[in-house]
Amino acid sequence: MGNVKQILAMMKDYATTHRVPIISLEGGQLLQSVAAAAQPAAVLEIGTAIGYSTLLLATAMMPGGQITTIEQDDDRIAVAKQFLAEAGVLNQTDIIAGDAGVVIPRLTGTYDLVFIDAAKGQYLDYLEKVLDKLSPEAVIIADNVLFRGWVLDETAAPKRFRTIVKRLKSYLDFVTNDLRFETTVHHIGDGMAVSFYRERRSNEKTGTFSPCRQFRET
Repeated sequence: MGNVKQILAMMKDYATTHRVPIISLEGGQLLQSVAAAAQPAAVLEIGTAIGYSTLLLATAMMPGGQITTIEQDDDRIAVAKQFLAEAGVLNQTDIIAGDAGVVIPRLTGTYDLVFIDAAKGQYLDYLEKVLDKLSPEAVIIADNVLFRGWVLDETAAPKRFRTIVKRLKSYLDFVTNDLRFETTVHHIGDGMAVSFYRERRSNEKTGTFSPCRQFRET
């Protein structure tokens, strides 16, 4: 790999200058930490942007691992390819152009780690479409799940954001109450949910949401 720290710094500068949203510093550290512990051989990233989190994942995954990442903005794909090539990880990265909701059902791989950082109102749809592609002990990481804190207090959300807030809450309700998942929501950045999937629970009855059963928070 090239000088990863230097390239990440360049990517941050580019993101700031061009107003491209990327994962927060604390979120990036958590993402790398979870990936390093999981040692995934196959990663699915939903939302490439300029490849910042892609590079973080590439430095933490199993040697020789592969990342499939989805992005619908052609300009951002071009920039991501330049940065990832400079970092020496483009050969282990498959960037697919298109709408993730359309692309995911067409994928044929099995994934050990899924990182969701795309259209916030579609998180649950993305997860439902990738369920049959998860390895037996996969981990799913979703960024921005608290959406400016409004998911914890949706009455405070401006009217134009309430649909997104409700859908993010539905995502958290799902990964909290479906017994196949163990989820912790970390209050870093704009909120990050880490969900550990266990296929052995797939035949158990899924939970029913109750105000008494909330997601774990740190």
